[in-house]
Amino acid sequence: MSLRRNYIARIVARETDPINQARILMLLYLIIAYTFFSLCLIFAYAYNHQDLQLTRASIIFCFAILLLGALYFANVWKLVAHVILILLTVLGIWGNLMIFVHGVNVATLQYIWLASALGFYMLGSRWGWFYAIVNIIPVLIDGAFTNKSYFFLSSIPQVVTRPVHIFVITFDFFLIIFLHYFFFKSFKRNFIKLNDTKNELNAANKKLNRTLTEVEQLSNARMNFLSTMSHELRTPLNGVIGLTNALLSQDPRKDQEETLSILKFSAENLLTLVNDILDFNKLDSEKVELENTPFNLAWLVENIYASIKIKALEKQLTFKLEIAEDLKNKRLYGDPTRLTQVLLNLLNNAIKFTEKGFVKLSCVNLEQSNNQVKVGFIIEDTGIGIEESRQKSVFEAFAQASASINRNYGGTGLGLSIVKKVLDLYDSSIQLQSSLGKGTTFSFDITFPFETMALDDNNNSLQQGFSKNDLSALKILVVEDNAINILVMRKTLNKHGIEPDVAENGKIALDMLSRNNYDVILMDLHMPEMGGYEATKLIRALGDPVKANVPIIALTATVSNQVIEEVLSVGMNGYLSKPFHPQDLFAALQKFMQE
Repeated sequence: MSLRRNYIARIVARETDPINQARILMLLYLIIAYTFFSLCLIFAYAYNHQDLQLTRASIIFCFAILLLGALYFANVWKLVAHVILILLTVLGIWGNLMIFVHGVNVATLQYIWLASALGFYMLGSRWGWFYAIVNIIPVLIDGAFTNKSYFFLSSIPQVVTRPVHIFVITFDFFLIIFLHYFFFKSFKRNFIKLNDTKNELNAANKKLNRTLTEVEQLSNARMNFLSTMSHELRTPLNGVIGLTNALLSQDPRKDQEETLSILKFSAENLLTLVNDILDFNKLDSEKVELENTPFNLAWLVENIYASIKIKALEKQLTFKLEIAEDLKNKRLYGDPTRLTQVLLNLLNNAIKFTEKGFVKLSCVNLEQSNNQVKVGFIIEDTGIGIEESRQKSVFEAFAQASASINRNYGGTGLGLSIVKKVLDLYDSSIQLQSSLGKGTTFSFDITFPFETMALDDNNNSLQQGFSKNDLSALKILVVEDNAINILVMRKTLNKHGIEPDVAENGKIALDMLSRNNYDVILMDLHMPEMGGYEATKLIRALGDPVKANVPIIALTATVSNQVIEEVLSVGMNGYLSKPFHPQDLFAALQKFMQE
């Protein structure tokens, strides 16, 4: 019993498709049945001295043994099926018509049914039709011709004893019934299996959809939590950094300046940490889309260079900047904020991990067409370097180049992960070359649409961007309820001779606007009695067109795409995230003064 199971299992195991496995089993049972059937006929025909019938039965027996061996030793079940069908056609149907019966009897019809069904079940519709037609044509010819001598060979019909005749017919009927039963049973079993699999798949899909919904809800909850925490952290940081900047601008004593510088450095590091976590969360949630705004690359890079040059000087590093001349007169279109984020992350890392030598930023024109330019960015340093085995992992979230990096230099390990995600948005990738103790080079390229502008106009526009003239003439209303933030805004604006009016909420701001004209309103979003959103809607609905169209800049410690969209949708002209750099505030004021 075990031997038979192993024999069958070996033959069936070569096929993974359940339908093909059923076909092989059906073929195997058919051959085994014919083996015993032909052996019985051999004894019967030998006993009755029917040599011609004995020859046919012997041929069938020999082929049955050979086909069983072929099935066992090779995966040739389709070839075996063809051999059986050819034997049925030649020895069964055509043999009966031409040699053994000289006509169509019950056995001949059984062979036709058997061959047709076997052709379709085993080999598919194409071969099924072929064998059906090949076996039906002789019957049609037999019925069409009356002159038997034209069609048959010169031999008399072979007489078969009644028991043998009944045995042959019964066996053939059994095979035909078995063939249909077995294939139907296998088809039904596989259909039920497929139906069960479909139900399991539907259940798995429902479970997966529920899981995805839960994951999305968890992601939104995480995003909301981080946004809330960002707001709560940014509000006191705005006071710390703003007041520190104000104190540093008031010519403090040397010892005070050192203390204030450390305070500012620590607060800015904390702000960088908050920004990195929030940006990573937004990028990881795929909720960031690149802007497509015009900017001048030279102006942008020079500002980045100026903003972090002091860090390089504090470490006595040489900080080099090279910008290709043919990039200086181009107005590029892209997302300058995200590009700044990438460059600041790479340059800050380069300065942090370099103790002596230089840090260099290069911007080169790699390729240019009529309306597009491929800009290559290269950041080089002579710092500690990254060992080769860690170079791929440094772009993973919270990863550091070595275990001692966080201990010696600090940081979250999010900077390079953010760089990679931002460059993915640009369909770009970053390349890294580094040697331990010799330095590191990061490089990437981005293709920007561009338009050429006159170099003089560009220089003038850059100079105007830094111009601080005439800001004292601006009449500004600050709408803010936080006392520390109000103090920061007053001191920041006072540096440029601006004495702002202050309203503690939107309701007071509307009353003050009704009595005065303002050039710009700096509007907080969340305040008691009336917040910035509602106040802006009411201002835009005023009957006085001058008051209704006053520029409004949102001041918010909450930075998210949703907030930015809401700010713009209610009619505000722009926004500044708290804490903000004084330079960013004055750049925004300069913009509205020019308009």
